[in-house]
Parts: sequence; structure tokens; C-alpha cells
Amino acid sequence: MTLIRKRWIAIGAAALAASTALAGCSSAKSGGGSTAGSSTASSPGLAKAEQMVQTLEATTASYPVPTAKISGVSKLAGRTVYYIPLVQAIPGFVVTAASMKTALAAAGLNEHVCDGQGNPSAVAACVQQAVAAGAAGIVLDAVPYGMAQNALDAAKAKNVPIIIADQYAPAGNTNDDHVTYVQGVVDQPSDIAWWAIADSKGSAKIILAEESDSTSSEQYVQNSLAIYKQYCPGCDVKVKMISATTDSQLATDTSSNILTDSGVDYYYTEFEDSLQPTIQGVQQSGKSSSISLSVAGGSVFGLGLLKSGSDSIKAVVAVDQAYAGYALTDEILRMATGTAPADEPFPTRLFTTANIGTIQVTTAAQSSGAWFGDSSFAASYTALWGVG
Repeated sequence: MTLIRKRWIAIGAAALAASTALAGCSSAKSGGGSTAGSSTASSPGLAKAEQMVQTLEATTASYPVPTAKISGVSKLAGRTVYYIPLVQAIPGFVVTAASMKTALAAAGLNEHVCDGQGNPSAVAACVQQAVAAGAAGIVLDAVPYGMAQNALDAAKAKNVPIIIADQYAPAGNTNDDHVTYVQGVVDQPSDIAWWAIADSKGSAKIILAEESDSTSSEQYVQNSLAIYKQYCPGCDVKVKMISATTDSQLATDTSSNILTDSGVDYYYTEFEDSLQPTIQGVQQSGKSSSISLSVAGGSVFGLGLLKSGSDSIKAVVAVDQAYAGYALTDEILRMATGTAPADEPFPTRLFTTANIGTIQVTTAAQSSGAWFGDSSFAASYTALWGVG
């Protein structure tokens, strides 16, 4: 199975650089710089990592549903919200779209999914279609504003509310009724950091394959480096830049990264759509038996491999996309009714061999939110909208 996250490059990358000013990318980002020393992890550091892993492996105890109610939702009845994912076929986006459709229907609205196809022109066309249709709002998922800035500026001028999901907001940005950022889950590489420290007993020699196709994806990995530095002085951490534009190059890059770094025993690839070629690269390196592989953005593919015990997969971070659909619906309803924006974090869960046996690795279980806890959040959200 191959899951390809088609990334926009060249013009898209330039637009993102112009529109997303992220502060403080670490100087540790390089092709071979180590972020830690050679001594073993301190006992407090290892104990902290083990405690964090236990927390991250647990189900969601309390859902972070906002508390402020929304008035005027009934006035939006019959209108349509456009959901524009970067690439529609990616499993996480499929679940989010389905969940959002259910949530919008509960509020009396409709959903239209328009595939961004991983390129600026397709995203712009989707935005233009939404404006022409008089959409109640536009939700872009993993699509930077700069990827279709002209089209989005035009939509904003028409007072169509716009959400940019799963992206960092530009420095100094303030969410309002025109454009709101819902940054989603930014700490998946950090979750893997805690696991790698605990699993290796503070001695991991790990390669972090950082996707260079998005400033946000780069920053996610950079944020995790502080954890290794503080809590694992015995870890040897190197960041290697990759691009998810082609499967064949990803496999080659993975093999090269491993073979040029003697003794590496942990390898993290940033999103599940890069997992299949990464597995191929590990196999090409001849190091499958000695590499513990981890990945973020997990779905039935990565979790299925983990549960079967195959392909060196040892840890997978998954995002509660069923919850995300309701959270994004809540935020677009706030914007469309002129209600103040709310914080909308998404729950996640770390899966390892310790807890993978507790879930059913099926699309139905992922879509229901059962991997993370239950679906009680749905009633909590609809109550906020006055339709529960």
C-alpha cells in the first residue's frame, strides 16, 4: 500500500515562505549535526520519558471541547461549508471530511469536499468555486494561505470565513471572523522523542526525517529537539531533510541516511504517507532487523503494520480525526455567526506494542474515534450550537 502526500513545490514553497513567518528554527537543523552528547541519560530524564509515554499511550480522559456557546447557528441552515484538504485521498483527511459532514448536518448545514490535489491551481479553483457558490465558510486542511493567496484574498473580500487548519499561523496573527488558524497537532515528533528516549533507555541513535515541503512540518521536528537535549544527553540525534514529492527518492534517501550514519537504531519519518517508501529504504539498507521505525499521522496502514509486528514499525502517533471534524465545524460556525474564536486542540494517542492490542485496527474504529476514547464529544459540541 502506498500513501502519497503530494506536496506543492517551487511556487508553493516560495509563497509559504512569504506568508508564514515562523520564529526561531533551530540551528541544529542540518544533514548531520548531533543535538546531544555521548553520556547516558540521567535517571530523572529517563523517568520523565517513561512517565510521558504512559500518558501518551492512554485514551483521552477529558475532551478539550470549548465552553462558550454559539448563537445564531439556525440562521445558517441549508448553507454549505467547503472542505479543501491538501490531498483528498490521504486517510486522515477522509476521516475528517466524513466527521465534518456529520457535524455540519447536525447543525443544519451541508459539506462540499473539493480536492486540493497538492497543487496551487487546484486549491485556488476550489476556493473560487466556494465563493461562487456563496459558501458559508471555507476550511483548508494542511494548505498554507500562501498556496492560493490571491483566491483567498478574494474570498476574504467577499466576507467568506476561512479556516487554515494543520498549519502554524504567521507571527503576530490574530484569529478573527475573516481568517482563523486551527494549528492542529504540532507535537507528534515530540511524542516520538519521549518514546525513543524511554524505549532506548536513554541511548537512542536516531535519525529524524524532516519533510522540507512545508515550513510547519519543519518546525514540528525542530520543536522536538529540545526534549532530546534536556532529557537525553546519551541520545545521538540527527535531522535529515527529505521531500515527499516522489516515492522512489524517499526510499533512496532513507537507505542513504541509514548507511551513512553507522550504528543508527531509530528512524522517524514525519508523516504516514512517507511510511511505505521509508520501509523500502530501510529494507534496501539491509538494516531492517536493527532499526526501530516510528511515524506520525497514523491510520489503519501504520497501525496495522504495528499490530502485525512487521516492517520494524515500533511506534505510531495518531490524531483523533473524528474529533477534528467537529472541532473545525465548531470554529467555522463561530466565524460565520460572528462569535469569538475558541481554542480547538485535537486529541492524539501514541501506539506501541504495549497498547496496540487494545484497539480494533479498522477504518470504522478510526472514524468513530474509538482509538482515542469515545464519541461523547459530539453531544458536547452540538449542545454548544443549540442543536443537541
